[in-house]
Amino acid sequence: MSLLIVFILTAVISSYAATPKQCFDNTFHFGVGSSALQTEGAWNLSGKGESIWDRYSHDNQDLVFDHTNADVATDSYHKYKDDIRNIKKLGVTFYRFSIAWSRILPTGLIDEINEDGIKHYHAVIDELLKEGIKPMVTMYHWDLPQSLQELGGWTNPIIADYFVDYARVLLQNFGGKVNTWVTFNEPYSFCHDGYGGLYAPGTRSSGRHDYLCGHNVLRAHGMAFRMYEKEFSHLKEIMQLRARILASRYPGASRSMYSRWSCA
Repeated sequence: MSLLIVFILTAVISSYAATPKQCFDNTFHFGVGSSALQTEGAWNLSGKGESIWDRYSHDNQDLVFDHTNADVATDSYHKYKDDIRNIKKLGVTFYRFSIAWSRILPTGLIDEINEDGIKHYHAVIDELLKEGIKPMVTMYHWDLPQSLQELGGWTNPIIADYFVDYARVLLQNFGGKVNTWVTFNEPYSFCHDGYGGLYAPGTRSSGRHDYLCGHNVLRAHGMAFRMYEKEFSHLKEIMQLRARILASRYPGASRSMYSRWSCA
């Protein structure tokens, strides 16, 4: 048996050694990513409004293994410079992070814009650029303002209009510094598991609310893209807008539903 193991191991090593070296060319870019909810903390500081995950994690502690929440998380809101220094040490060329809707618009609506939130994300973006790291920004990574959820959240068709308003505020404020944007991160997950399962907001209405969510997210992405085309045409040569949509797991959906629009 020992002789057989040695023979197999020798064969594997020899085969690996004979394999041509696999290298990435200079056009390939490595990066890292995070989301606001998972890293920022400061859940109710500097004018930030409540999100659906704030409410859900506070009201449903038994659904979390160790009964924790994201009130502090990794405290990136206060420690973003340390985080960016660590990112630089990795030698990556870009960092994808998300902006918390409720930190920019505490009620979810444009009648109240939180200038502290605007200032914070400018500081993060400026620090990345100073360190030679390209910012890639996700507009929505699962943390809907709680006040909009009380109107039905992603099951209410009007949410698409509210998202366009929010996207416009982001492009107006950060479009000159950020040239790669992601509208939504994994709608399948936050629709199927949020409106049909145990993720926030936890409506648990599979087969109905999850499909309404998916439909309205696709509408919101399309409407935001048309707004971008119409109002930010001066940035088209340097900006990309896309959605990270994994919708092919819905019955009847095809992989062509993965949407990517590039204007570079």
